[in-house]
Amino acid sequence: MKIVFIGGRDIHILGGIESYMLNLATQLVKMEHEPIVFCESDHNGEEFVNGFRVIHQKGFNSNLICKPWLGLKATLKTIRHIHDADIIHYNAWPPSLWSPIARLCGIKSLMQGHGLEWQRSKYSPTQQRIMKFMEWLTAHLNRNLIMCSEDQCRYFKKHYNREATAIPTAIYLPDNNSGDTDILSRFNLSPKGYFLFLARLVQDKNPDYLIEGFKKATRSGKKLVIAGNNPADATYVEKLHNMAKGYPDVIFTDAVYGADKETLLRNAFAFCIPSTIEGLSISLLEAMSYKLPVIASDIAANREVLTDEAALWVRPEKIEDITDVINRALSDTIAFQATAENNYNLVASTYTWPRVAEKYITYLKSITK
Repeated sequence: MKIVFIGGRDIHILGGIESYMLNLATQLVKMEHEPIVFCESDHNGEEFVNGFRVIHQKGFNSNLICKPWLGLKATLKTIRHIHDADIIHYNAWPPSLWSPIARLCGIKSLMQGHGLEWQRSKYSPTQQRIMKFMEWLTAHLNRNLIMCSEDQCRYFKKHYNREATAIPTAIYLPDNNSGDTDILSRFNLSPKGYFLFLARLVQDKNPDYLIEGFKKATRSGKKLVIAGNNPADATYVEKLHNMAKGYPDVIFTDAVYGADKETLLRNAFAFCIPSTIEGLSISLLEAMSYKLPVIASDIAANREVLTDEAALWVRPEKIEDITDVINRALSDTIAFQATAENNYNLVASTYTWPRVAEKYITYLKSITK
């Protein structure tokens, strides 16, 4: 099948949507399909990545206009120049505004939801109302809907009476034979000597609450590694660094990729995901695949992949909960570490890219008959 992906930023700068497109497209190539990926970029051009075509589009320096505009350009380019496309896969609602044009030209389409964007705290109340209206609009403009989690499917059924199919995000199981980089020595870290937070530094993921909770805990020589960045909100990142002043056990590594990220995951004592809002976290699945025990916020997205016994749970935005579970994790490390094996088995059986890609293709065949 020829599958056109539209939406997302530069595929070389991996956020959640970009990682989803990169890995799903890579797996589809292995299955002898033909994915084509349009992405927002700082330049116009084309290249091949992992055997599939990537089309870079330079957009406006405006979050409000950029994605709808690039969605329109990509839709029109697909109609005019990409012959025999079986389906257009729109990522999130902004580019999917143009799905009716694709359908009028005989190309089937779907929209994939990656989370309820209007809930994010970075948006003003007015922006949230606008985004919620756009969510309602695109829920009815798009005939075929897939979501990253069952929780999002339930939301669309409850609020818009629209059926959606869950096609989760996924990971590749780690290569146990790969070696470590020097990132531990660069940041004076020791194996199993740190809690790991691995995400963009945005308020919804609550690294500030994690830092405060860690500062109040009896740390027993453990450190907290904050691996991430956020160039779009330097003020918030500076706030996090200021919170950690005087606490040398809080380590900022900036964003990590590739072998450095694998090394941090392989050697962490535990993984922390204290978010208020998630879709279905790739970082959480990666941590589970490395057999890490988990400290997780008690939200539906995390509950979807973690059972009651598979994590130490915290209420979102509750510093005292984070302090308590860090202390509990360190007071009974054997029981805490014992949860990790089941987490690995769950990921291996359900959330790997070969399994998810098969589910995805089965779904596409059901809507393109």
